[in-house]
Amino acid sequence: MIHILFGSQSGNAQNLAHVIGDSLNDNGHVAEVHDMGEMNPEEIQNIQTLIIVTSTYGDGEPPDNASEWMSYVKFDEELKLSHLRYAVIGLGDTYYPHFCQAGKDFDHYLSKRDAHAMLKRLDCDLYYEEQYPEWLKELLGVLKNHQEE
Repeated sequence: MIHILFGSQSGNAQNLAHVIGDSLNDNGHVAEVHDMGEMNPEEIQNIQTLIIVTSTYGDGEPPDNASEWMSYVKFDEELKLSHLRYAVIGLGDTYYPHFCQAGKDFDHYLSKRDAHAMLKRLDCDLYYEEQYPEWLKELLGVLKNHQEE
């Protein structure tokens, strides 16, 4: 099971999370999309494969629905996630000084907790529809290779 969690203020990250979920399901994977605000962050301990799609709000903060998850992975020093494989897509606007900061922070803190990045984080500017397809293709390849092992 692949869990796709979104942190979204305006709906863009939510929409992209559903597009990714549909693509994964269409390619033979079992994926579920969840709003971070509706899922207990402690559930991360039961997840093997995680994709985070998040926007950035204000001065580099995660969206409201992702703030509890961010606090959990950032401040729980005892949290160990060596069982977890993850990927992150950050949505933002290069006009702002904290471009895709929430995505960068999730990537940093998941790695700090010993989780394993499946591929390089993607930081998308305003026209994310043009930027994510290549990343998604790479993700599908990584997941396929993992299934074959």
